[in-house]
Amino acid sequence: MIVEVALNLPLRKSFDYRWPDNLARVPEAGLQVLVPFGAQKKGGVVVGVKEKSDFSRLKSVETLVDEEPLFSAEMLELTKWTSEYYFCAWGETLNSAIPGGLALRLRTTYTPRSSSLPRLDKLSEAPLSLIRKQDTWTQQEWLKCYPDERDHQILRDWMANENVHTSHLLLGQKAKAKMERWVSLLKVDELKKSAKRRKSKREQIFEILAENHTVCWSDIQNRVNAPSQALKKLKEEGYIDFFEKRVYRRFIEGELPQLEAFQDLNQQQKLAFDVLEDSLEKGAYRTFLLEGVTGSGKTEIYLHAVRAARNLGKSSLVLVPEISLTPQLVNRFRSRFGDLVAVLHSGMDDGERFDEWSRVRNGIATIVIGARSAVFSPLKNLGLIVIDEEHDPSYKQGESPRYHGRDAAIYRGFAVDATVLLGSATPSLESANNVKNGKYEILRLTSRIHQVQLPAVKLLDMKTVPSQKGSPYFSRELVEAMRSRLLKKEQSIVFLNRRGFAPLVRCSKCESTYTCPNCSLSLVYHQGANQVRCHQCDFVNTLHNYCPDCGTENAPKIIGTGTEQVEENLKIFFPEARILRMDRDTLHGKHALSKMHERIRKHEVDIVIGTQLVTKGHDFPEVTLVGVIMSDLSLNIPDFRASERTFQLLTQVAGRAGRGHKPGEVLIQTHNPRHHSLLCAKEHNTAQFMELELERRLNLRMPPFHSLALIVCSSPHEGRAEKMTQAIYERIRTVISNTQHSTVMVTVENDETAAVKVIGPIEAPMKKLRNRFRWQLLLKADNVRHLLHLLKHVFESSPSIKRDELVQIDVDPHHLL
Repeated sequence: MIVEVALNLPLRKSFDYRWPDNLARVPEAGLQVLVPFGAQKKGGVVVGVKEKSDFSRLKSVETLVDEEPLFSAEMLELTKWTSEYYFCAWGETLNSAIPGGLALRLRTTYTPRSSSLPRLDKLSEAPLSLIRKQDTWTQQEWLKCYPDERDHQILRDWMANENVHTSHLLLGQKAKAKMERWVSLLKVDELKKSAKRRKSKREQIFEILAENHTVCWSDIQNRVNAPSQALKKLKEEGYIDFFEKRVYRRFIEGELPQLEAFQDLNQQQKLAFDVLEDSLEKGAYRTFLLEGVTGSGKTEIYLHAVRAARNLGKSSLVLVPEISLTPQLVNRFRSRFGDLVAVLHSGMDDGERFDEWSRVRNGIATIVIGARSAVFSPLKNLGLIVIDEEHDPSYKQGESPRYHGRDAAIYRGFAVDATVLLGSATPSLESANNVKNGKYEILRLTSRIHQVQLPAVKLLDMKTVPSQKGSPYFSRELVEAMRSRLLKKEQSIVFLNRRGFAPLVRCSKCESTYTCPNCSLSLVYHQGANQVRCHQCDFVNTLHNYCPDCGTENAPKIIGTGTEQVEENLKIFFPEARILRMDRDTLHGKHALSKMHERIRKHEVDIVIGTQLVTKGHDFPEVTLVGVIMSDLSLNIPDFRASERTFQLLTQVAGRAGRGHKPGEVLIQTHNPRHHSLLCAKEHNTAQFMELELERRLNLRMPPFHSLALIVCSSPHEGRAEKMTQAIYERIRTVISNTQHSTVMVTVENDETAAVKVIGPIEAPMKKLRNRFRWQLLLKADNVRHLLHLLKHVFESSPSIKRDELVQIDVDPHHLL
């Protein structure tokens, strides 16, 4: 038999291999295998089985990694669509869908065949030092030296010329089923209750087994001192037996919450739910956009819809954009559905993810809550997909495969005839436009539940309002509003979307800015650790009192503000207040966020300072004031989505105020009070913002009216990145011009490639990132099929341009930086 294998490589094709007779089972699509690939061994997934191949002299599959398929036919179809739409390798998409702990682990070791290796002195410093120190080295050790392209080429030459011997060892999977030892009672008649005060270990064990005839070994150990020998003796005498039972590691701490009754829906909620229930009962694909103001009860509709799906015997998938949203949502779902709920996201360790994935695969859990990658969870009989905060850019993956979790979920719903529900107070323009053109159906919640009013929002023009003494970043009005909340024992949130103490450090003599050596970005000052850090590549250095450029010894100038500085200011303004800073720098440990939420809910905190983490759908009833500092930050980003992102951030963070029984107030500090995104956020007017922004996008010929593909070429050598981008551009021009004359190239419809507009080549806004120089091309078309058709011809029909690690392709990019 012949199998087609998709390898975990950036190659957009599968490879044929023979299935050897010595493997333990017949070939089947979805199996994970190890295969030879050139001089190396690579992991892959069987995606097809056939009798014949068009190629001769095929190599054979070496090892079967798993005895049962990891992927169902449905999941193979979803990952194939993802790889085709986002123009990435199917094998890479499949690998990203493999749960933690189950991915194939391969250790590759290099051993020189002689003491003198050719061109050894041409290596970079770190790889050269590694080889001179060690007789053999692993691939992981080599990559930790950050070898450049020339280093990689030298190693490839050594392997090709057999100067170096390469060996591969298949390691065990990181995660395996966790088994627990149990004791079962065989002879019930032998149980006798002892009246003695001092009981033997044997008698203590019998008393425990009298309470329950099967008991966990660890429970006996907790109640009986060193019981092992007594237990073994009882087994030998035939009184008891031992057996193993699988236990599932859980990410969520503590016991299951007490089950709660479902809340009654108000009239608007009931109208929305009735439409969803009808769709679930009919069992046909439909997509709904639930547009509800903050605090309008969208989550309660999710809960009712999941119950309706469960009553029909169907499973449900609930996606959230970030793990920061997971704890609160999971607690609400577990209080209604108990242990039927599974959680899947990157914040879990390999064992926890493997066990949750297993519970879903085995049908123990039929409701999955998770971040972007949970779209690939192995749910069976899927009836409902919920995408909460569907507008959030976190659903778009930054690394290959660069898929959008929302759109992949919508395709999955289409493929299995499920009901898809998108929820947001600030829908994306793509979803709003899909409602206008009839692809989605709209459900609206226009008011908060329990007659709670939306907060009053005020724009404070920082060019005219008086600043608070001690900080130019706080208006006097905001500080006094916070003081008022403290006196009334109410809580406040201060939002600033910038981590650290200050975004700029500058020499006080030569005025040069401290920049990252690996990126074209300024270093951010973190006062607590007295460090400057790059928020892109994680470069860290201690801040010294001398300039790295001119060498002058003097105190550097700290310019701008961040959440650390805001925290320092507020401790001076309100020394008696209990202040919590909530950003990536304060999250230590996987349950840190849950503990912060708990402190806020218990009113152990008076003022919360935060970045985007505080905007994400959290419900804190005692928060009555939200203050926004430097609300213009996101408007200054050179990206066509800047206005949309600003409106969404401000509306979402404003929605944290006044969610309980006390009225809320929002004070937004700005230097641009006339911008339409701020004015619409002030009035809670999503409809007006959508109208204005859609008109602007139409005039700019940008999404959602046109599709984009971003091609980024990067290299450690600046000239090479530019040269490669130019070569791709010339190839694109050739393909487009030939479209007019070739009948071969026009395979879908007339002018398929000629309908594409090319912008560039230009230097990327972030021209250097992680020690690689970056140039880019932007492709624009009125249909994504035109883009994919062109990309296919450019990168698959050209012998001179190969899509390697220097070229990144992002279809439907969420930013152009």
